[in-house]
Amino acid sequence: AGNQSAATTVTFSITDVDDTAPVITSGTTGTNLAENSGAGQTVYTIAASDAIGVVSYAIGGTDAALLTLTGNVVSLTADPDYEVQNSYSFTVTASDAAGNTSDPTTVTFSIVPDTTAPVITLTGDATISLLVGETYIEAGATAVDTVDGDITSSVVISGAVSTSAVGVYSVNYNVSDTAGNDAVQVTRTVNVEAPTVK
Repeated sequence: AGNQSAATTVTFSITDVDDTAPVITSGTTGTNLAENSGAGQTVYTIAASDAIGVVSYAIGGTDAALLTLTGNVVSLTADPDYEVQNSYSFTVTASDAAGNTSDPTTVTFSIVPDTTAPVITLTGDATISLLVGETYIEAGATAVDTVDGDITSSVVISGAVSTSAVGVYSVNYNVSDTAGNDAVQVTRTVNVEAPTVK
């Protein structure tokens, strides 16, 4: 019949859903490690920004199986060895409570070869004098390496001193670090002299 009702206003709302992924802010470069400096070292700490808040982190990529992720901290599982592998690459992502995951960021770090030789320091004098028949007491030496630390127990002593005969004797001290760097040999000179006749 053409009759039309009065207009009725209808409203509805759009629920705002978090659909914005986190963004990695911690960069693409990890911490380089010195060769043979020990297992389990931190190489990268993941940081990310998000409107709601990041709830989890993940790693992936080429060398992820060689790394350990604890919270947002990435560490190299093994002792770094330049001859085995001199650089690493992996990806990091962050996820928020709504399930949004950031784009993966590729991170790299390197292993710095240990080329520094250890240093030997004599204990006692570099030159000593004894009379025939006296006893030679080995004073030893200490050795320190920038990576391995105190390696005194690895010092090799060579050379013999005979106090039964007059002569000049050399006692040599050598050591190498775990990277194969040889220290400069240190030598102690022992002079065995005849008693003075009065």
